[in-house]
Amino acid sequence: MLAAFLATVGLLRIFTAIIHYQLFPHGPFRDVVTKTGLHIHHLFWGILLLMVTGFVALASRAERWHLRIAVVFGIALGLTLDEFALWLRLADVYWSPQGIESLQAVAVVAAILAAYGFGLPFWHDRVRAGWSSARRGAD
Repeated sequence: MLAAFLATVGLLRIFTAIIHYQLFPHGPFRDVVTKTGLHIHHLFWGILLLMVTGFVALASRAERWHLRIAVVFGIALGLTLDEFALWLRLADVYWSPQGIESLQAVAVVAAILAAYGFGLPFWHDRVRAGWSSARRGAD
């Protein structure tokens, strides 16, 4: 999940920089706006993926899907948190000084995911110890 999250944010930053600075104005990287003038931010796609991933995670308890769901969730989280400043401001501040809030949110979530991922045995031991002591207390 952490790798998918960081890779997604990294690619998004590269692609949006290419679009913003018009590095390839005639290629596939251009500001996508509908005929009615609507620009759909990648935050939208991230929220949709989060909803789908949540449903799939709840509907499927099979362990063989666990890694796939985690990867898709990481991608969705990256799509969503890369525009965190948009959540707060309800304005497109991606390239303004306020846009740093998105990078700060990404750093916090990456740190939490890393602490969980690299400390997984520790966290599982803590949960097991908590359950064991709770069961002993109930007896």
